[in-house]
Amino acid sequence: MKNIILLPLALLSILFVGCDQESSNDKDLYPQSVYIVGAADKIVDRDLNIGDTPYDTVSISVAVSGSRPSDQDVTVTVGEMDTAITIYNKKNVSGTVAQYRKIADSVYTYPSNSLIIKAGQVYNTLPIHIKPASLQCDSLYMIALRLTSTTAYSLIKTDTVALVRLNLVNKYSGLYYMNGVIRNTDPTKAKDTVVYKIARNLKATDDGKTVRMYHFANEYVPGDINDYRPTNTFKITVNADNTLTLKTWKDFAIIAGGGTYDPSLKLYSIWYTFDDKGVIRKTTGYLYKARKTTAEQKVVDDWIEDHPLGK
Repeated sequence: MKNIILLPLALLSILFVGCDQESSNDKDLYPQSVYIVGAADKIVDRDLNIGDTPYDTVSISVAVSGSRPSDQDVTVTVGEMDTAITIYNKKNVSGTVAQYRKIADSVYTYPSNSLIIKAGQVYNTLPIHIKPASLQCDSLYMIALRLTSTTAYSLIKTDTVALVRLNLVNKYSGLYYMNGVIRNTDPTKAKDTVVYKIARNLKATDDGKTVRMYHFANEYVPGDINDYRPTNTFKITVNADNTLTLKTWKDFAIIAGGGTYDPSLKLYSIWYTFDDKGVIRKTTGYLYKARKTTAEQKVVDDWIEDHPLGK
């Protein structure tokens, strides 16, 4: 008899649990609210392709939090808060280095300053159209965005302001490695040679086909005592036929230069001569991006091994 009685009781308890679970799904476990995705960390990084014309588009995401999808459309209005950039600089950036600044109003536009998160959706995006032609590769740019109103739920106070940091890029920019040789062009100075491998950050500048590169010198980091940008950098432009044109950035005494770019390998074959305090030297080398896998890197390494650097 005990077994016969216990079985219905067990089934009844399961039914009660099931009812409890169903009812909890019909309720919000915590209040729904609206926020900018990533604003909790303050900085939202976005790449801006200076090769896109007439503008490139970056965006931020605005979301509704909660244990259930929203059951109604939510219209959110976005504004700006320029003082947030000033506050960030004071708290996080030394007064002796370049400060972040807002890009000029004439450089960017919003198709709309509001967006709608549809019922059942978690988020939507707000696009920003930016004309990059006037932006400088050594300047630091931000747009400070904040949520100003919402037609439903409340705004999360800590996640309503986001500093959108703009990183200028193009098709050819990024972190590369340089396998290089620097030789004295005087044939009697054959031992005056340096063989090196060094990381180089090619910065997008001017347009979608030009980058700036450091010669054999430490790349500048804000706060450094020595700034080699004027005296040790030059520009590389990839032409339509994938040949290279080299020009000085400012004071680097480049005499001549050239080479080619291999789109399939994403590899520069480069050479240039320069005046090193009266000594004429020639650099030859290969610039290539590090690959994600060992197998992909082996393809590049094998190619370089098959094409030893000439004089």
